[in-house]
Amino acid sequence: MRDNRSDDKVLNIAGIICFAVSLIAILSVCRFISGNDIWYDETFSMGFIRGGFADIISLTAKDVHPPFYYMYLKAFTSVYTALLGKGALVQGAKAASILPWVGLFVLALTYIRKRYGVFVAGFFMLLISLMPQLDTYYTEIRMYSLALLLITAEVLTALRMCDKETETGNGTWIIFTMLGILTAYTQYYACIAVAGIYVALFCIMIKNRATEKKALIHLIICMLVSAVSYAPWLPVLKAQMGNISGNYWIQPLTMRSIPGCIKFILLPVTYIRYMPYIAVGLTVLALGAAFVMFVLKCRAAGKDSDEGDNVVDLIICISPLAIVVLSGFILSIAGTPIFVYRYMIPALGGLWLGVAIMISRVFSGRMAVVLLCPFVLTGVLSMSGFEAEEGKKIIQMDHAAEAMTLIPSGASVITNFDHVTAIMGYYRPDVSVYLYDAEIDRLIPEMYDNVSDSLSDEDVLRLAKNEPDVFFFGSFNSREDIVADWKEMGVDSELIDSCLIERYWINIYGLN
Repeated sequence: MRDNRSDDKVLNIAGIICFAVSLIAILSVCRFISGNDIWYDETFSMGFIRGGFADIISLTAKDVHPPFYYMYLKAFTSVYTALLGKGALVQGAKAASILPWVGLFVLALTYIRKRYGVFVAGFFMLLISLMPQLDTYYTEIRMYSLALLLITAEVLTALRMCDKETETGNGTWIIFTMLGILTAYTQYYACIAVAGIYVALFCIMIKNRATEKKALIHLIICMLVSAVSYAPWLPVLKAQMGNISGNYWIQPLTMRSIPGCIKFILLPVTYIRYMPYIAVGLTVLALGAAFVMFVLKCRAAGKDSDEGDNVVDLIICISPLAIVVLSGFILSIAGTPIFVYRYMIPALGGLWLGVAIMISRVFSGRMAVVLLCPFVLTGVLSMSGFEAEEGKKIIQMDHAAEAMTLIPSGASVITNFDHVTAIMGYYRPDVSVYLYDAEIDRLIPEMYDNVSDSLSDEDVLRLAKNEPDVFFFGSFNSREDIVADWKEMGVDSELIDSCLIERYWINIYGLN
């Protein structure tokens, strides 16, 4: 006969260890907010918070995102820089992305632990801390970690509302509605993820309408309140969709995108050869075994057993990710391909919570701990790759900062890549930055008034002959062809330095 107390002890110890590992991971990642490096997408975040809250709404209305994240970022960095000085702005913006991770830790340590036990809470926290891709977005100055926290909290609220043993008070419905509204104003695919939770709840309550009639009425009221709350932003959304329709860089989704989604979620990004594929293979096997056992257990128990509640929990947990991917395909088929893999990040909290719950309900004791091992291996590889990459960026940024000091105030800087144009506009507001022979996003010059685009060969010649300090920040192999063409025009160049800024290798040339 199985010793349940022994099994529970093993699971509790495993859960505590998972909590400890995830806390170490948080503290480890906190080391990397000291860097001053940003990349192209982050220049929008930093540009939007230069003004006040009214400016944030105005700028986001012209962009492709709603405003709540930027308001959160503005509020957080204002407090952070008030305490540590304006020179800590980038570090504060990175810390703003780590804070939701800390919020997930608190949520796991308190609510999830109390509701599902130490093992599920610790296992969930381990997964949400170490699994591939996630660590990157806990330091990136974008909205993904905030949306991840909001959607995970929304999933937990939905699970509570489906629990037959827990009475759902008005407070729970209010929290559920507010979380959904805030998420919808954070990112559009996060909004779609919330819609997935609503759809899942609606279908579950319709199926059980005899016992869920009152809850169904509450859910419809939540939908109406959410729709009314989001109505003021709909004209802006329509204008944004019109701006990107048929004029966006994202490629359409195909059937190959499905394994691409799985690879994004499960494959560690690391410099260690072969091990990532071994780890992802073992993880897939563990997930497959858990899912097959879960289905067999539910079928054996019958539809009138408590196992039906387990199916409901799993449906709610995976509904955000499922609808995000499905909507990406639908939009792509409709001729508006606006889905990239990172848009799944906010929905992964529900996925990994579902995995933790599923494994805990199928396996017990040592077997559950064995199933945990492939995820630990994947997480360790993922974290090692993250630390190596971020460490390299910080070291290289020190060199890049020295190289940029060579550029005197009032100089002219020419670039041939719009991403470099934007980041130079941010780093050096005291110089004029030009994009050569191309157009830049129309919001960049609005945020950084020292930036302009469409510089012609004649303009390059004029600057080189009339300005005392002109530099070319060349990207890609085309930079060699560009300086060769300019030489034929009478513009000489001298290679001064090469540097890496975030993810952009740049040759710095002096022109005369």
